[in-house]
Amino acid sequence: MKGKRASLDSPPFHGWRFAAIGATLNALLSGFYGRGFTVYFMALARDLKLSHASTSLVFGLSALEGGLQSPITGIFIDRWGPRIMMVIGAALAGVGFLLLPLANSYPVFLLIFIGIISLGANSGFHNCSAAIVTRWFVRRRGTAFGVISMGIAIGGSVLTPVVAYMVVNHGWRVASVVSGVVLLVVGIPLASMVRNSPEELGQTPDGVQEPKKIGLRRASGVDFGFREAARTWSYWLLSIGLTLRIAAGSGVIVHILPLMVWKGLGEGAGGVVIASGSLAAIATRFLMGWLGDRWAKRKLVVIAMLVGAGSVLFLLYTPGKLPFMIAFGVALSITDGAAGLTWAMVGDYFGTASFATIRGSINTMVSLGALAAPVAAGRVFDVTESYYWVLIPCSAIYVFAAAIFLVIRSPQSPVHVVSPHEIA
Repeated sequence: MKGKRASLDSPPFHGWRFAAIGATLNALLSGFYGRGFTVYFMALARDLKLSHASTSLVFGLSALEGGLQSPITGIFIDRWGPRIMMVIGAALAGVGFLLLPLANSYPVFLLIFIGIISLGANSGFHNCSAAIVTRWFVRRRGTAFGVISMGIAIGGSVLTPVVAYMVVNHGWRVASVVSGVVLLVVGIPLASMVRNSPEELGQTPDGVQEPKKIGLRRASGVDFGFREAARTWSYWLLSIGLTLRIAAGSGVIVHILPLMVWKGLGEGAGGVVIASGSLAAIATRFLMGWLGDRWAKRKLVVIAMLVGAGSVLFLLYTPGKLPFMIAFGVALSITDGAAGLTWAMVGDYFGTASFATIRGSINTMVSLGALAAPVAAGRVFDVTESYYWVLIPCSAIYVFAAAIFLVIRSPQSPVHVVSPHEIA
């Protein structure tokens, strides 16, 4: 009875609340920046008189900036905590969106988009929410990553159609101003509510009430620094696998509006496809995270990558009718659902102490794929006026990613026994 009373009297576990905040911030970023900004593609190309390759370069340079910045941001997150970086990121992204309509030339647009919006987006959203759930969860980490990944899907299914409507009916500049206002008014207050770790509130990961029962822990769960992680095959295989996954996805998603036009549909079909895929991803991202706590994450990722390869071929060879394109978006959502699992694997393999730094260093490699794939896709279309030789390579890249994740194993590390002095 005494143990039961202690359990009843203990405060509620706050980890899920902060995961929900991370999901909400991810939804804002995805709806306005990640998924949302893809609906600017055709309007931006017309307004600034850009080729497909030049327009794609906006997305590619944003990804490259994120890759170069992520290791530094990761160090700040590990040292200062995710909370302050979330506030800074939301403020920068919001201000950047407010300034973006002032751009009347390609160089000025790039300066604002890359130098302010992308800087904020890559500082305070996905990286920070991932660091939060890695600190607050161990046993339920897959599910927690599923929750914050659901935010990305919710943003794409709820906010991106609104952005698409504004771009089509009022122009991309109005859409940018509205995005900036929402990020400032909603994003900053939410970010300020986060707590960096369960220890700040006198709690433990997963809300476990009796941490002293944990007598044996793998050092891979808590002790890897960046240099130690970089000496393992697991680190490099994860980096390559993540790079291939992001490259294949970016090559398709960034071009989703012109892809729909190429298939004989209107620009609005791109927003419908993004919305339908994102809506389905709300379920698939959570389901994949939940399954990741019960089955090997890497096996789930392998399946998801193969589904991605098949969905791209489905897009290529099916008739250009909206129901088929919606089916493509739904199928790709399964691949999308693996995103949280791949980053949860980083936490599982290398732990919490340097998670953001390690994730940031991996992002540097990932950014190269995110830069190269959309730009190459745009260049291929400019030369051939076809996406055939874009979709075939993207499908193959997904297959290669599946092969990489198939062979990844948890890194070998010493076993650390928790002494009574450490847990007293």
